[in-house]
Amino acid sequence: MKKGVLKSIIAICGLGLLFGVGALMWQDVFFSFAGRKQLLQVKKPAVNAPVKISNYQRVFIPCYDSQNRLRIALRTYALQGVYHYLVVNPYNFKTVALPVTNFKPRKKVTGPAPGYCAQKELFRTPYMQALTKYTAGPYVMENYGLTASKRPQTGFFLTTDMCPSTKPFESEYFKTLVNLAERTKQPVPIGIAITGLWIIGHPTEFAWLMKQSADQKLQITWMNHSFSHVYYTDMPYEKNFLLAKQTNIQHEILATEKILLEHGQLPSVFFRFPGLISSEKLVKIIKEYGLIPVGSKAWLAKGQKPTVGSIILVHGNSNEPQGIKKVMPLLRDTKQKWLSLSKAF
Repeated sequence: MKKGVLKSIIAICGLGLLFGVGALMWQDVFFSFAGRKQLLQVKKPAVNAPVKISNYQRVFIPCYDSQNRLRIALRTYALQGVYHYLVVNPYNFKTVALPVTNFKPRKKVTGPAPGYCAQKELFRTPYMQALTKYTAGPYVMENYGLTASKRPQTGFFLTTDMCPSTKPFESEYFKTLVNLAERTKQPVPIGIAITGLWIIGHPTEFAWLMKQSADQKLQITWMNHSFSHVYYTDMPYEKNFLLAKQTNIQHEILATEKILLEHGQLPSVFFRFPGLISSEKLVKIIKEYGLIPVGSKAWLAKGQKPTVGSIILVHGNSNEPQGIKKVMPLLRDTKQKWLSLSKAF
């Protein structure tokens, strides 16, 4: 073999070896980086990663669970091709979301007769009685609905409105609630009147609230507060909030519930009108969706003082700091008793 040809072969082999080693080195760097990235992704906590549900619809279907107990399906939807119900327990007002196949349309009975539900049985339940009572006249435009417990109580009902806001939430307020739970060794009941736009605009803070619920620091009742909570500074109340002419009531109700379910949270049967402003027509629509209006006897930012059994209202979106200032002394008192909204009935 000629000397020039031999040198060319050696040079080519050298270059191949150099590129091969280089490729291996870059491969190691790439997989090392990818591995670290993957490790970081694994370590990053994921709280109720959202899923997508479709065909979310209003219904009213009496049904029975696996233990033959009466339930009422208020919504249906599809999740990964499986139809689900959002169901309320008509005796304790709690909701649950499960596949439709977990429920039966008839009660299991002995003998050939099918176990149909009687309306008188349905309307004797606490939920149906409350739904009927708190959607009946007389109708007032401001603060319609349940404002205080109708039974003797020894504590208060804490509710917090989360209207759309560009400000961060009241972190000191919510952390005080968590500290209270840690001191009393039990979750603090709180009704959070949530809007869809607040959830969309504050994903990190919403994730934090969900985590406190999962960690049993907060016992959250998610109250529907509409999706957009539209407010016009130059319009009177009778043409404002949900009473604005352009309002799509169905979307205002269902969109917020859908977002909650997609994040693994359960919408309750309680609804708070934006601004506490409503009308007879609006109340009757809310009733069709199986929702019970909740007002307030103690809107703290307006100077209203709570009494035992009152539903307290503060804003957790930094729009009413004076209300937060007034509620903080109550939260620091470990002897103060806080109650879940369902106890008001």
